[in-house]
Amino acid sequence: MGAALHLAHATELPTRKRKRKGGGGGGDGYDQLVARVYQDPRMTPEARELILLLAWLTARDPNRSDEQGNPRKWRKRASDILGEYGRPGGRRESRLADLLYADRPRYDFPPLSYNQPCAAPMIRREGLCGRPASDNDYEVDHDTGWKTPVYFCRRHEPWGGQLREQRRREPGPEPIPNAGGLVVSYLMSDGQEQAWARLYREAAEWKRDRQWEPPKGYGLRADDWPTPGQEQPSKEEEPFRLRLIASDGGLIAGAVQ
Repeated sequence: MGAALHLAHATELPTRKRKRKGGGGGGDGYDQLVARVYQDPRMTPEARELILLLAWLTARDPNRSDEQGNPRKWRKRASDILGEYGRPGGRRESRLADLLYADRPRYDFPPLSYNQPCAAPMIRREGLCGRPASDNDYEVDHDTGWKTPVYFCRRHEPWGGQLREQRRREPGPEPIPNAGGLVVSYLMSDGQEQAWARLYREAAEWKRDRQWEPPKGYGLRADDWPTPGQEQPSKEEEPFRLRLIASDGGLIAGAVQ
């Protein structure tokens, strides 16, 4: 997977000895977790791939234990499954780094669009300008920190400058994250945030992104982020998670709970 990325030094499967190989029964929570993954409307292909792989390695991999029932180290097994691929220049890329980096918790600015109309208000008539825009800035929601692109034409560049100056004077709060954080919603237990933040940061460095930092004030888990206009899910209805146990600063796969 590459020396630059260590799965929080995760090396072993559950410490509980198993007397036989084979998958567990439906009562271990694995089936419920898989169903939740596929039914989650927020799910991305990258998060789904990594969550299901770790769940399978923990609960269903027929080779997760040796002949004596001792847990096998699964890092090489996971790396073999995910694989690596080459880039021009000979650099080998880590699929695990790809999956983690794609799921890094963050706020994604809305994509800009072409052929947008100028949004400057007109003085001599009601309504907006509507001419083809030539530039853009953005407005900030002071409750969420989310940003909305605003477009303006050459004629209304002074209005766009006023908008930009107002934004600089009042930048708004730290934006609520709106992307990533799904893997930890299924895998992170309480007290493991630093370990997972280190994982995401190492993946970002592997992808040559040295700017990523954990979101301030909101945590890593998408399940914990407030969604404007929606109530937070009840903590009494805790969903099935793949519990990873912290050990010596690392993460060891545990059980589906």
